[in-house]
Amino acid sequence: MLKIKSMGMISMLTYNDLVKRVKSYSPDIDGELIKKAYLFALDQHATQIRESGDLYFNHPLAVAQILIELKMDQVSIASGLLHDTVEDTATTNSQIKELFGSEVSKIVNGVTKLSQFEDTKIARRQVENFKKLLLSAASDIRVLIVKLADRLHNMRTLKFKKCKSRRATIAQETIEIYAPLAERIGLQKLKDELQDVAFHELYPALYNTIREQLKNLYNSEDEIINTIREKLTETLNQLNIEYTINGRIKSIYSIWNKMNVRTISFDQLSDIMAFRIIVQDDKQCYQVLGLIHRTYLVVPGRFRDYISIPKSNGYQSLHTCIIGPLNKRIEIQIRTQAMHLTAEYGVAAHWEYKEKKGTKNSLYSNSRWLKNIAHILDSSSKMDDFVKIAKTEIFSENVYCITPKGELVQLPVGSSVLDFAYAIHTEVGNHAISANVNGQEVSLKTIVKNGDKISILTDENATPHSLWQSYVITTKAKVAIRLALESFESEHVETIGKNFFNDLLTSNNITLSNSDFNILINDLHYSSSRQFFFAIGNNELNVNDVIHKCEKLFGFKLVFQPKLQGNYNGLTNKIIGLPKLLVIQTKCCSPIFGDKIFGVVQGSNIKIHHEECTAFKTDSLQGDAKILELYWKPNTTDDDNKYVARLQMFIIVQPGNLSKIANIFENHQIEILKLQVDDTKTNIKIYNKCITIEFTVNCLTKLNSIIFTLKELPFVGQIIRK
Repeated sequence: MLKIKSMGMISMLTYNDLVKRVKSYSPDIDGELIKKAYLFALDQHATQIRESGDLYFNHPLAVAQILIELKMDQVSIASGLLHDTVEDTATTNSQIKELFGSEVSKIVNGVTKLSQFEDTKIARRQVENFKKLLLSAASDIRVLIVKLADRLHNMRTLKFKKCKSRRATIAQETIEIYAPLAERIGLQKLKDELQDVAFHELYPALYNTIREQLKNLYNSEDEIINTIREKLTETLNQLNIEYTINGRIKSIYSIWNKMNVRTISFDQLSDIMAFRIIVQDDKQCYQVLGLIHRTYLVVPGRFRDYISIPKSNGYQSLHTCIIGPLNKRIEIQIRTQAMHLTAEYGVAAHWEYKEKKGTKNSLYSNSRWLKNIAHILDSSSKMDDFVKIAKTEIFSENVYCITPKGELVQLPVGSSVLDFAYAIHTEVGNHAISANVNGQEVSLKTIVKNGDKISILTDENATPHSLWQSYVITTKAKVAIRLALESFESEHVETIGKNFFNDLLTSNNITLSNSDFNILINDLHYSSSRQFFFAIGNNELNVNDVIHKCEKLFGFKLVFQPKLQGNYNGLTNKIIGLPKLLVIQTKCCSPIFGDKIFGVVQGSNIKIHHEECTAFKTDSLQGDAKILELYWKPNTTDDDNKYVARLQMFIIVQPGNLSKIANIFENHQIEILKLQVDDTKTNIKIYNKCITIEFTVNCLTKLNSIIFTLKELPFVGQIIRK
């Protein structure tokens, strides 16, 4: 069992002592790296004293001891000894690399705070330091393990800091960030101690009250544990298998947390005692579970199978709660020796394997979440944002959902169907329109539950909406949606600008050579055609400036008629390219952002149609008609920009069918403005009714999403956009 010794002062161990301890679990090392790091750190910190009055070298030496107790490799031990040399002495990281190699220098550099942020705000500096730590740990998880060992010893000596507010800040930071990180990589005991020490600093009276209550409740704690162990042993001997069993009282912080979450008093708390049963294989785990459940009264709702579905940090065990011997309510954990090793040491449990096999892949495969968290911090400098991300991505409970192929997907509690879609693949998320959960169609914002079987419905024309950012909680989904929105907006604006500029040239019978075009954009101070077109499409570059520049550079004058300043169903404020004509409202169609749109000019009037409108084809055949291709302005897809859409559907009317249609609109957060049901005569006699539905949407993608979902209903036939 892992026993990380709690001590502020430590006896001065020699490098030979350290090497001897490392050789006890890694006998093949020569110890030279540890010896060299020990002597170098001792020399660099020789004149430094900590606030406790100890020699400063006692701190890196204590960190090295903690890493040895975690059975870490010699590179980690050396890095622990050297971790403060760059930050607190004249040593540079280049020297560390030259003397101790690139692995050690990368770990030391990852743990070292960023000095160049000394003049910035404290909050920003904190976030940048954490981001650096997480990015470094993403490529080598040992960076995080060394940092946690460093934090553990600093917490053990926290009482020596004179500034009370600084102690409180460090303690809060430890509970909110470092303890969750420790649990995320499976360092359970280290996490427990970090929480207890931080809790004692923040709430000393509450800490002491719980400690005294524990003493009063279990004055004969060892006797009670031994008695229960003996009774459980009598039960387990029936199986004739090899096992070990041990018991413990839960940590003070975890007891307080249970009281706080459940809103109960200490007297109402019953499951504060836990026993671990360690057996030889998975089969025996379930045999022991069955015997215990047959022998003792089981507390309902407390069984967890982390063997079939491990936690994200690799933890595996069977958990159950019983009314056990002496009528005590106790928690039972059942696991194999290998599972116990992972439960006690987390990722550190695999270092011996790594050194023997010479591979890092198995260790680093679960560290992508560190990089995801660091990347999302790029958009914020607030410490509160970091804490929020930490709680969501690191310390949250998980739910497990099932894909149509039977694969498990792990998500934080509170995740939506859209989080699930992005967990499958970014492209699945980007093109999602709805989902089927356990046979029922649901919206993308639906919260998932344990065991949900989920199928995502996609449409290649669908794209993320700004509202989606409020639907998701996972880092991967948030980043993917943000990037997709930025990319979509940029590409769309660029296309608008390009088409508009080309039409401006064509309408004036002007052809601009590539060399002249490059002269134009350079003179307007754009480094590429994409930047130039984006500026036009985004209205950053005034069309008149382009016209004047062309006249100055090439001698020709472009004629552009400004758009109408009136309003037709809000469209004239959203379209580029409208000439100064009277816009006539048409009843045949309702253009929606995303539609390819045209203006049909007849005399002094212009009618606006979308490309698929049947009346557009009729109007365009009129003898004096002139067709203009029009373009949507950017930023016209938000909730303030609504467009009326009409659909005609042929359906089979049976009880409940209309409510199913209405539910689809409700799930898409669409309000129906008008619904009309008529008898119909179609070639397919089975469809006995024609429904016309009028509603508002903010873009074509949303309309297509609704149409696609409606087509999935078995009683719906043809759907026509009117």
